[in-house]
Amino acid sequence: MIFIMWYIKPDKQLAEQVLFYGQDILRSPNMQSERNFMQHGTTDCFTHSICVAYMALRVAQMLHIKHIDKKSLVRGCLLHDYFLYDWHDKASACKFHTFMHPMISLKNAEHEFELNAIERDIIRKHMFPLCFPPPKYKESFIITIADKCCAASEIWHLYSLEKIIHLLEGRIQHEILETDFDAVYA
Repeated sequence: MIFIMWYIKPDKQLAEQVLFYGQDILRSPNMQSERNFMQHGTTDCFTHSICVAYMALRVAQMLHIKHIDKKSLVRGCLLHDYFLYDWHDKASACKFHTFMHPMISLKNAEHEFELNAIERDIIRKHMFPLCFPPPKYKESFIITIADKCCAASEIWHLYSLEKIIHLLEGRIQHEILETDFDAVYA
């Protein structure tokens, strides 16, 4: 079932939801700096976070999960790897990055953004079952699936999210960073 997700045509509506719910995060200078940190393979942390947010919405849709908080899901996904360093650089990275980065990401996200309980849980518990405790909310369980799908696709090139990334990247550059969304969506 999970592998089927990699072969589905990109959904523009889901991409729009990522942009809409994550606009303040995507505008953040620290989020933009994630373009400088590699995550998996040739994918940077910024792109990975966008893919995870998109894939989380796709997972919820495909599994017919009802009554999710899409805004919290997208925001938590965008911030799940908000550790703001190159984890491949052993001199500057956290020693036990795999196990510690959720807490580091949560601390960084709380410092910069106002987070609700679901968003905190998503960030803190996205590495389950490698890290405990288990997720409390269905949105937190969804990211555990989406993050692993995206990581696998980035590491093993199982699926290219290029069309989605192209769609989102162009919109981020030309609209998110240059548009006053408060006026557009008021």
